[in-house]
Amino acid sequence: MIVIIDDIIKLIISIIGIILVLYLTYYCTKWLSAKTALNIKSKYMNVVDKLMLGQNNFITILEINRKYYLVGITEKEINILKELDDFYPVPDNKEISPKFNNIFNKYKKTTDIGNSNEKKI
Repeated sequence: MIVIIDDIIKLIISIIGIILVLYLTYYCTKWLSAKTALNIKSKYMNVVDKLMLGQNNFITILEINRKYYLVGITEKEINILKELDDFYPVPDNKEISPKFNNIFNKYKKTTDIGNSNEKKI
């Protein structure tokens, strides 16, 4: 009987230890992500858009002091390709891709789907 109680106590202590480790891991990673996010932001530069061309190859539009630059980024180099004098960023829309119903309704209007003049078989 004493052996069973000792085993149950060890099991409870182990479970509490695992929960404590998971709790500490969660809050430590949350704290670290908040600290590193502060270091990533910049006062004078902003990445407006980024396009991946291949593995470790990007084209990026940077905003530096209200001027826009097209920048090529590879594994070994970062090059300013062009200063974009006539570039104006497009405002962000919450709806990035059109909804299925909008596309279907446009298609339905152009192809007369559901027209009552169709022959029913």
